[in-house]
Amino acid sequence: MKGIKKKIRDNKYLNWILILTNWFFQSIINADRTEKIYKISFSIIFMILTYVILNQLVSYPAINLILISFVIAHTLNWIVNGNFYNLIIHRLLLDQISKVDLFNYLISLENKLKDKDWIVYAASFGSICNGNLKDSSDVDISIVRKPGLKNAISAIVFSVLEKKYADLNKIPLELYISDTPENSMKRFTVEKNPVVVYDKENTIDKYYDEKLTIVDAKKLNGVV
Repeated sequence: MKGIKKKIRDNKYLNWILILTNWFFQSIINADRTEKIYKISFSIIFMILTYVILNQLVSYPAINLILISFVIAHTLNWIVNGNFYNLIIHRLLLDQISKVDLFNYLISLENKLKDKDWIVYAASFGSICNGNLKDSSDVDISIVRKPGLKNAISAIVFSVLEKKYADLNKIPLELYISDTPENSMKRFTVEKNPVVVYDKENTIDKYYDEKLTIVDAKKLNGVV
């Protein structure tokens, strides 16, 4: 699958397909339970609201209104809960970002998470873990939340706001909410040495034999 994505991404005539697939799937299939329920509920609620409004304004057949309502609601979901610079830089290769800027973002994220009481740990995965960070790389972040509805809501709100902050600052962010450390490990099975962004209780030590600090990762990726 990764090979197919790379071929599409590297072809300037085909890589626009990635926009359509990104809009349609929105990382829902591979999302953890909390994020999956939130995104599906978001689309359903706004689809119903849109249908009710359109039904009062126009006299289209019901099936047409349903399809239009789905497209509008799903697009709103994509805008609110997505990160466009991940698509622009990492998928479509239309822009670049320096490794220095990526690490500056990680440091800012570390500072933001210090006073959050709903989080177990946050870690970065991907090419940053093996020294292969490039100007087209994205920032893969897994935030493991504490159990409970309140913590789930706090994680969702933080995730939405952080993705918009990343967009405004041209950061290609891929942020995932994980309900448990085990679920986070299932998502990121390749890297065995996560870059720790936040881990107040050293919980990550129970699940990984190796880990990197942000400073370690900077040296590994040749950032002074």
